[in-house]
Amino acid sequence: MKRWVLMTTALAFSMAFLAATVAEAQVGKGLSGAHYNLNIIGVPHDKTADMTGTQGHTIFVPLQSGGDVSRQVKIYYVAGDRFEVLDRNATDDNEATIMVPSEPEGDLSFDVYAVGLGKPNGQAIVTAECTIEDLIGDCTDALLMGGFEVNRPKGKPQRINITDVFRATGCLDLNATGVCDAGDLGFKEVWIFNITQLLEYYWDYDNNGLKLMQVRFYETTSGQFCDGPCE
Repeated sequence: MKRWVLMTTALAFSMAFLAATVAEAQVGKGLSGAHYNLNIIGVPHDKTADMTGTQGHTIFVPLQSGGDVSRQVKIYYVAGDRFEVLDRNATDDNEATIMVPSEPEGDLSFDVYAVGLGKPNGQAIVTAECTIEDLIGDCTDALLMGGFEVNRPKGKPQRINITDVFRATGCLDLNATGVCDAGDLGFKEVWIFNITQLLEYYWDYDNNGLKLMQVRFYETTSGQFCDGPCE
């Protein structure tokens, strides 16, 4: 699949790009500092330009998508060493891909916020989907938050905390006993991309006229890995 090819190509670039793509800005009371911006822009017409490997901070999605228009859009997230948009155009094949930093079985994490910007109008509904090898139970159940909605009402835009859509709690059945015990890999409230057995993570992006969703990532630490269940 093209997203895995793109990930391999992008990993060859220098770690210096992370510093270049992190912005310094004040973002409101109690929320400031270095962060990465991802802008998801809804457009009324499909774009034909090849937008793979073009870097940047922007993903283009159809202005209308979801079950009501029989068009399903997916935004794939892949683990890497920095933030990098690998495929910016979801209007050509209904898929886009972004690489995000990871630290295998480490405590690197991010606090994440989303907001609807631009002229008041529209809504986007996001559902997170994932697959983890050897996980006891379902991956989407392991996520601390399965999805969220972003609106752009009249008045001042309101940011929402979507951190938990990227964090998970669960256990990998490495010794094949069917339960989480010693010898298995437990994890609690971890940045999901730190789990090396993660096979796939993506957003179903149902856009109902929202022209701009901005997602901001602030580096932090969180979570733990355990031998067996985490207390």
